[in-house]
Amino acid sequence: MNFEKKTIVYILLFIFIFSLGFSLFVNIRSLQKNFLFADEAIYYSLTQSIAQDFDIEYTRIDLIRYYREWETQPLGIFLKKGKADKIFYAKSFAYPLFAAPFVKIFGTNGFFVFHSCLLFLVLYAGFLFFSLFNKYGTAFLILATFIFASVTAVYFVWMHPDFFNFSLVFLILFLWLYKYAYKEGENRKEERNGRLHNFLLSDWSDYLAAFLAAIAVFAKPPNIVVMGPLILYTLIKKRFLKAAIMIIIFLIVSIGFWGSNHLITGEWNYQGGERKTFYGPQFPLEKDDVTFDSVGSKMTSDKYAEKHLIFFPRVYLYNSFYYFFGRFTGIAWYFFPALLALILFFFRKKQLYQWLLFAALGGEILIYIFLMPDNYAGGGGALANRYFISIFPFFIFLPGVKRNLKEAGLSWIWASIFIAPILISPIQHSHYPATHAKQMPFKRLPVEMTLINNLPTNTNTAGWRQSIGTKYSWIHFLDDNFHPRTDSIEEKNGFYTRGSRESEMILKTYYPVKKMVFHLLNNPRRENKITVKVGRQKKEITLGKLQRGTLTFDIKHAFRPSPWIYLYKIRIKASKGSIPFYEEEFSLERRYLGVWFELEPITDEMPE
Repeated sequence: MNFEKKTIVYILLFIFIFSLGFSLFVNIRSLQKNFLFADEAIYYSLTQSIAQDFDIEYTRIDLIRYYREWETQPLGIFLKKGKADKIFYAKSFAYPLFAAPFVKIFGTNGFFVFHSCLLFLVLYAGFLFFSLFNKYGTAFLILATFIFASVTAVYFVWMHPDFFNFSLVFLILFLWLYKYAYKEGENRKEERNGRLHNFLLSDWSDYLAAFLAAIAVFAKPPNIVVMGPLILYTLIKKRFLKAAIMIIIFLIVSIGFWGSNHLITGEWNYQGGERKTFYGPQFPLEKDDVTFDSVGSKMTSDKYAEKHLIFFPRVYLYNSFYYFFGRFTGIAWYFFPALLALILFFFRKKQLYQWLLFAALGGEILIYIFLMPDNYAGGGGALANRYFISIFPFFIFLPGVKRNLKEAGLSWIWASIFIAPILISPIQHSHYPATHAKQMPFKRLPVEMTLINNLPTNTNTAGWRQSIGTKYSWIHFLDDNFHPRTDSIEEKNGFYTRGSRESEMILKTYYPVKKMVFHLLNNPRRENKITVKVGRQKKEITLGKLQRGTLTFDIKHAFRPSPWIYLYKIRIKASKGSIPFYEEEFSLERRYLGVWFELEPITDEMPE
């Protein structure tokens, strides 16, 4: 083993030991602020149920076990009623099944120990692949850039299947592509030997890939596209028997997982049937009189696609743009190495397997855009686009085997501009996934209007879906440049902006707005210029000390994702801020005030 290769191997081992040390000894309760929400709550509970009880049934014991670990309730947990009126966890048990042995041994820290092992497998496999045609240092840096110069690594600290899904898809593609990269990488042939190398060059690696693909699809059904390149390539090469064996392996393993779910719960679909989500204050089986039927909200995936036929066709065009360049989900900002890989793909000579990768990743992106037009990124609590994590591995292999350091350098420069705060503080940004987007440069990027009910800003309850006193009308704030309402009568339907900072928001209504009237009240500062923007319209008014004013806009256009939703983007800014406590002798107001505004939408088409 030469010095360069030995150095990289030591680096890989160091990363593994470092991540393992973090995983074993981090105080997860403190890390999570004694709080789990939605998917993390259910995957924690489901994994513990498998690890401790060897089942996926929700029982009172599971709830007691949860409260022993966490100080809050399992908010947003998904459950379903199955056969014999038993209650089961309504999520895939693929990730919990593989994480359970680690949790059984290491407790809650076992989730991260499992992730450490996945990280090492991905890094080592990627190093084996890219070093076939690149210098060892370049091979490692290219792979590390994809993982650490994007938000991928942030999901390492989530008790969530996303990092698991990423690793599965990556390993599937590695097992399939290694033999073809080896044929290209003439300069490394003499260095490769041993059982692992021989296995990777054999058909058995493709059979293992098909086996893992079945697990990946059970974990997240859109991952079905990963089977496309594997089977099509084999068929094009006229290896019909091999393709048949791969399909049989995939089907057997798939039937094993989906069939087990049917055998245990009575349903093939773990998200179908009588499924509910629970946010408290009571949860099923807490007390004898609290049942599955008496609490919770219905949340089933049955006829999921049909429910989204109500969206206008243009929504899918907008989402195609937002998917790459949206403020909260755009892969251009959060997964720049993927965008760069796509660009390089178009400008380089391509082989068959690359075209198949391109078709597969395009197909999976379209699955999310068309089947989840109002939630293609993974929900309001997600950082960036968490569903893209499963697609990201396709981009890693897309440009081919030969790479150079310029790609890595450009990606790290880009990451330092857009996601450096996230990379430096991944845990903080996991808890508050919209924090970075409330600053420049994200403030100037397009907002995903189609995701109005699933934006990460919605995690701030003081700024999400705030009533303005008019029926069927709400404000969704996109930043923190406003003051949450107080109990004062004046602020019942209005808000104060925060000092001289611009407050950005979206007005959502169930009717078309003809006019929009802003009732304004200045702070104690004199000659304060107030600027209000509605869409592309802009108006200004200068107000004196504590002076009131009004601005009226004629509204001609609204963003309409569906027939009954109308969205209007608004910005409000005062040129001068004031803290009345320090400027008025008898004032007790210590907040940094900008301008108070009350929004009055006027229409002649109010729904019933």
